Parts: sequence; C-alpha cells; structure tokens
Amino acid sequence: MNEARVAEIKSHLEAAEVPNREASTHMWIAARLIWEEVESGKSRRALGDEIGKSHTHVRYMYNCWSVVGLAHPGTKPEDLPPFNEVYHSTEVRGDPESAPEGEAGQRKRPEPPDHTAHGHVMAAAEAIDALLRNPAYWPLLTNDDWVILRELPAVIDGLLTDSGHLCLNRVRGRLVPNRLSCLVSLTA
Repeated sequence: MNEARVAEIKSHLEAAEVPNREASTHMWIAARLIWEEVESGKSRRALGDEIGKSHTHVRYMYNCWSVVGLAHPGTKPEDLPPFNEVYHSTEVRGDPESAPEGEAGQRKRPEPPDHTAHGHVMAAAEAIDALLRNPAYWPLLTNDDWVILRELPAVIDGLLTDSGHLCLNRVRGRLVPNRLSCLVSLTA
C-alpha cells in the first residue's frame, strides 16, 4: 500500500473539481490509481477514508478503470471517453431497476445464468440493449465489434428463416423480410 499513490489520488480528485476539459483526464488518472491501490490489497472503505470519499465512490472509480481503462492499455487518459459518461453508466454502477432485493431491501445474489435457448435469447437482447443505452461504450467498440454488429441482422434473419419463423413477402421479384406480417400471423 502506497502513501504516495494515495496523495496522488487526492491531488487528481481535487484537480478534477474544476469544471474544465482537464477534469476528465484527472478523473481517469485517479481511477487508475484507485484501481492500483485496491489491487495492492487496500480495502475500498479504507481508501475512501484516506482520500475523503465514500467507499461507494471508490467502487465506482475502481469499476471505471476495470471497465474502460483495462480494456485500453497504454491509452492516454485524455484519449479515453468522457469520464462522467462512464462513471454514470450502468456498467459501472449497475442497473438499479434490475438489482435483486431480499428482505428489508437487502441485495441478494443474482440468479445464475440461464443456459436454455430462452436464456441465450434474453442475454443477447440484454447485451444489445446495454450497448444502445450506454453511448459511452461506443468509442470502445473495436472494428471487429462493429463488423459483428453489422452482420447480426443477417445472422438473425438466417436463424429465423432456417427455423421457419421469418415471414417473407415478394417485392419486385425478391423475397424480403416482413416482420409486421409475421407478428400479425403469430398473434392471430
């Protein structure tokens, strides 16, 4: 555990208080240092006490670096996405609406993943929804990620066609997907 690192964390957190372009850079540096301090064995609560922040804030800062910083090793802090977008994302804070609750509002362990066909469909839908709801992730997607996302509609249409669940209409001599008529026929 490193007292110099704790002093540096405090310095960057104070520098980030000023509303300017450099605040995001200072927050990224502080997040990296917090991650390092926690990884070296210090508890989030103890670190929070030392830097004058809550253990929850320390957890969010740690999560920011875990989610974004570690995914882009060697990237300069000023080249990372705007810090506040990541800090306030559901990937860092969790989704409060989906947080399981036990008695008296206490959190309980989430259910294990559902490896049924339905579970895979739901996981895919949730993953795409998470990307849609969190634009902070968009700059973090690699070219390969974008290629996969572009290919998904054709892959899904192929699955629907092969399984007999894609409704097709003939338009100008070509068969094209018509999800509306499919929904009507499924509900009729």
